[in-house]
Amino acid sequence: MELTEKHINMKDKQNGSTNPRSKQLSCRVCSKTFPRRSTLDIHVRTHTGEKPFPCSVCHMSFTVNSNLKKHMKLHSGLKEFKCDICAKCFSMKQNLTRHMRIHTGEKPFSCDVCQKSFSTKSNLKIHKKFHSGIKDYSCHVCSKSFTRKNELTSHMKTHSGKKPFSCSVCQQSFTQASNLTRHLKVHSGVKEFCCTICLKGFTMKEGLTRHMNTHSGLKPFTCNNCSKCFSRKYYLTLHMRTHTGEKPFSCDVCHKSFSQKSALNQHSKVHLLKEFPCNVCSKCFSQRGALNRHMRSHTGKKQFSCYVCQKTFARKDTLETHMKIHSGLKEFCCHICSKCFLLKGQLKKHMRIHSGEIFSCSVCQKSFTVQLSLTKHERIHSGSKPSTCDICSKCFTQKGSLKIYTRTHTGEKVYSCSKCLKSFASRINLKVHGKVHLKTKAKHSQSSANY
Repeated sequence: MELTEKHINMKDKQNGSTNPRSKQLSCRVCSKTFPRRSTLDIHVRTHTGEKPFPCSVCHMSFTVNSNLKKHMKLHSGLKEFKCDICAKCFSMKQNLTRHMRIHTGEKPFSCDVCQKSFSTKSNLKIHKKFHSGIKDYSCHVCSKSFTRKNELTSHMKTHSGKKPFSCSVCQQSFTQASNLTRHLKVHSGVKEFCCTICLKGFTMKEGLTRHMNTHSGLKPFTCNNCSKCFSRKYYLTLHMRTHTGEKPFSCDVCHKSFSQKSALNQHSKVHLLKEFPCNVCSKCFSQRGALNRHMRSHTGKKQFSCYVCQKTFARKDTLETHMKIHSGLKEFCCHICSKCFLLKGQLKKHMRIHSGEIFSCSVCQKSFTVQLSLTKHERIHSGSKPSTCDICSKCFTQKGSLKIYTRTHTGEKVYSCSKCLKSFASRINLKVHGKVHLKTKAKHSQSSANY
């Protein structure tokens, strides 16, 4: 659209003066007034979309020449504005001004709806879209809408299946560099965000924020259908699918649909090619990282010890999981039925009850929430006993049963009684032994009552 006189309106000031300087120029589109024609011309370009100043390097265009000059500094590499605190340099002064707010903590732009503050005007503008509900960017594949363009760009990678950012430690891949950066903190072991109540550490601030809700009991997100409340908006979104029946996550191989992405990810493992075999027991894995972790089960090295019960583990994360048994803290809660679990894996298995992701036996139709449980169950029908003792060749249906049995040859007794320090080869034998102490305690209590 060209800049024409139809966008311009001349009007006298209210005093009716005939002085040429008293004339003001008004935009006929939005009625905003300007003292000079040049200023109005620049303004009108916001309506026409005209950008007459193109960059000769990247062909990006600008409405005013001054913006083009600022932009050209990016190509020149000249960064003359330096931060006095961290020595980071910038090509433009306003970029340095915005950067300084990171150090000062200044957030001069406040939302008039929820009073949340921001360090930049652009972030406030994006935030306000959450209140208005405006989502200008839509995915042409699944029609999902987003408030920000970069959110749509990230989302599109879920359809392409490309994960160009790979972890050098465990080979897990990610669609975005920021997700990889977050993931690497897991390997570093650094947990800089600590809960002031239970002292639990987190690698990311949002993890701590979510955790704090377990102490406060705050559940600000309410379902309009059944009035159930949730601590996170994400949980409410998942819960709403129980009312709508929506299953937006579909398997590319068999087209089975799921209400949660985690359920789809778990299901997808059924189709994965297991190309990494263990050279000791021939078990195969779909990822090299999973094989590397499995190999530790053969070396027998257990360098991580529990300071409460002295039980040892081959992996640090297994020890951390074990420690939760002693703490008794059940921080993983189902957003549908509010049942809580010690471990995230237990919650994940439980969620399959709600998502409908089950594994059924083809012989007796018994159902399981875990594929491995079905595999073990099917051995009852087939009579298969794939786990063989290297010493006496006795066979077992499950590897765990073989592990316990092998202790009859080695004499290993890994389970100790905390009362009398007597040791046992299996957990169930320790449990049976524990009843002896309970009976003794009951007898003493009865004797005391008689006196």
